[in-house]
Amino acid sequence: MSLLDVKETIKIINQDPTSSDFCGHKDLTIIRLAEKTLGIKFPESYQYFLENLGCGGIYGQEFYGIINDDFINSGIPDAVWFTLQQRKESGLPDYLVIVYFGGDGDYYAIDCRDPNNAPIVYWEPGSSKENDKLHKIADDFGVFFKETILNAKESW
Repeated sequence: MSLLDVKETIKIINQDPTSSDFCGHKDLTIIRLAEKTLGIKFPESYQYFLENLGCGGIYGQEFYGIINDDFINSGIPDAVWFTLQQRKESGLPDYLVIVYFGGDGDYYAIDCRDPNNAPIVYWEPGSSKENDKLHKIADDFGVFFKETILNAKESW
């Protein structure tokens, strides 16, 4: 279902181009470089998001992804750059990739230990620890992406 959720959400985004700001398509070469840099494999739904949208937002909701292949000299919403920063600064586990800012200093990350079962979990720098049982927000990126955008659209 997760890949279908991303595809359906992209249709919603395409229906309202004036409210959206995504950086656009990323080819598999840069996606594989991002995976290699982070030492993980992205789940299919997030890879599809990266291939089609790259990173960006709509209805005030910003999703981290890939801007370009310079993962060291980058910034938000570059998921690779920010994930690497949080690994150094907050002890973010190597299997997490931050994809969304919750607004109160908390982040949402994909647990990439198993790309076929990659839930979105809650990470709070300074409070969350690597060995904590992290709170699951959604079963996968597709569900999280779709629900977040649909909820934001309702209040836009």
